[in-house]
Amino acid sequence: MLDPRIGQAAFRIAFLVLGMAILILPFQRPNSAEFVVTVMSAALGLIFIGVVLVMNRLSSPPLPPRGARVGDKPVRTSFNADNEKAGRDP
Repeated sequence: MLDPRIGQAAFRIAFLVLGMAILILPFQRPNSAEFVVTVMSAALGLIFIGVVLVMNRLSSPPLPPRGARVGDKPVRTSFNADNEKAGRDP
């Protein structure tokens, strides 16, 4: 699982890279090497943000089912459905 502090730091770094690239981009000449490097760093920042978001989503617990209210107990699923119907403890 991803530590929340590491995820937050990675997210901030990714936004810093993307923000700096977007901030510098209008001041570059379109036919220069600096423009290409700035566009590539902006793309890298976007990719990094996407990777951090996916890793964060995969490491977080699953969302409750749609329509569930706060305080609802989770539905218990069991492999011993026949024993529960008969009133016997599994």
